Formats: sequence, structure tokens, C-alpha cells
Amino acid sequence: MMITTTLEPRRPLFGRVDHDRVVRSAAGEAAVAAIEEAQAHFGGFIQVRAFEVMPDHLHLRLTWPAGRRDALAQIGRFVGRVKQRTHWLVAGHAPSIWHPRYHDIICPSEHANRTVDAYIRNNALKSWLMHVDRSLMHVIEPFLLPIGGDDFWRAVGATALLDAPRLVSLRISQKVPACELPRVVEYCVRGALGKGYVYLSTFFSPGERAVMKALAAQEDVPFIRLISTFMELAYRPHGDEPRLFAKKRLLVLSRMPDPAAAPSRSELVDLNFIAAALARAAAEGKAVYVQWKDWRVVYGGHP
Repeated sequence: MMITTTLEPRRPLFGRVDHDRVVRSAAGEAAVAAIEEAQAHFGGFIQVRAFEVMPDHLHLRLTWPAGRRDALAQIGRFVGRVKQRTHWLVAGHAPSIWHPRYHDIICPSEHANRTVDAYIRNNALKSWLMHVDRSLMHVIEPFLLPIGGDDFWRAVGATALLDAPRLVSLRISQKVPACELPRVVEYCVRGALGKGYVYLSTFFSPGERAVMKALAAQEDVPFIRLISTFMELAYRPHGDEPRLFAKKRLLVLSRMPDPAAAPSRSELVDLNFIAAALARAAAEGKAVYVQWKDWRVVYGGHP
């Protein structure tokens, strides 16, 4: 379960955000001590898997053993203890510093756990991007693609990446077996590191998503993502995007369709063709389509 609880009134009592970390005040350190004390008090029944003390609120991801019918009540007592002890250490007998309630979200799977952990881990950087240097998160509208066309686009991130001389559009068939993907990913990463390829793709298929994850894990490798979903003007980064935006390693492009319309398969295919056209317009651009033919991986348009 992810728990979020805020100060009342909202104010930066626990410290300040400095780029990708929170510089905690004495009150912020008191909140950390309260979390550690609460976990010790509950004797391992409730485990704190991830947390972040933000300047004016607190995030926790908590787990507990299966089969306990009183788990939710125990979670409430845990959060209450954290808030009470923090208040006592910070304000003593003064009125409570906390909002009386908290917000909870159940994580039903390991994927949800990883998503929540990434959210908590990147919360400080996201706050910095949104409030300190919003230029890194500015949504450009309308954004004109260098290949022309009459579509309206929105863009956020490192727009200079479209001027890279070695753009490679990447499309990986969903028919490529999972056992073959590590070699495909290694090949793509080697091209990005060794030859300076900047990949652009919808990163939609399992293979493409694996490549995107591997590229994001590198230190200085940029890439461009075309998304079919509607990009809100108040774009909210998720996952590794805050870190990548901060380092100017990511550009996200979105065509501006009807926000109520779900993306169709034909639209995704069309985005692949647009990616290929953008790549071919570059000085050394190429389009790569990785397929599974005759029981082997085939790189069409080998870069």
C-alpha cells in the first residue's frame, strides 16, 4: 500500500528540494526518525519498503504478511504513530502539524510496487522540474515536425534531439521471441553507445520497451518517444522521465488527437512511419525494422 499524508497547512517544514534530493531540516530528520521508530515498534509486522519525506508531505510504501484480517487497522495505527511522534518531536504540545487524514493506494502486483517505488524515488526531482526549472518540462504547442505535414503536435523535453545527425527509427515486431530480445537490446545499446545513434520509436512492443528501458539505464544516451495518447498541457512525468528530462536525454512527441478517442492500431502504425520519415530526414538517419523470419531475427534496413 502506498500512503501519502500532508502537513496542515502545506508548508516546507521538512526541508527543501535541491535538484534530485530533499535537503531535510531538523523537522524532516525527526520525521525519518519517527518512521524508523514506528517500524521497530510494530516488530516487523509492517515493513517500510520505500519512503520519501518531502518538504510538505510524506510518501510510504508499506507491506504486511498475508492472511491478517486486521491489516488495514494496523496500517492506520502505524501511520498514526508516525504522525504523532513526528508532531511531538517537532511541535510538542502545539496544535497538530498534520492533516487529519491520509490517502492510500493498494498495490495489487509487483508491477504496481515497482511503479510506486519509481514515483517515490523520483518525487524530489519531479518537484524540482515542475517548480524550480519548469523550462525543462515546458510543453511546446503547436510543435512543427521538420518533415512538414498538417498535423498539430505537442512536444516536451530535449527538442534539439531532432537535429541529431544519426537518427534511427526503431520498430521491433511483437513476433520476435522473448528469448531473442536480450541480443536485440544489446545490439541497439551498442549502436547508441558506440556510434551515437539516437533512437526514435513508439516504444510500444515488448522488444521496443525493453530497448527503451536499457537506453534509460545508460548514463548519457538520449532517445525520442512518439506517443499516441493525448498529451496534457500540464504534462506529468512518470517512471524515469524526470531524470531523463533533467539531463536533456528525452524528447516526447504527441500528435494532438481528440482526447476522448482511444488510439487505434492504424494510428500506432502511422506513428512508426512518421518516426521512419524523421530518421531518414537526418544526415545519417536510417529506419530499422526488427522481424522474426525463418526462425531467426532479421534486421531490415540494417544501420
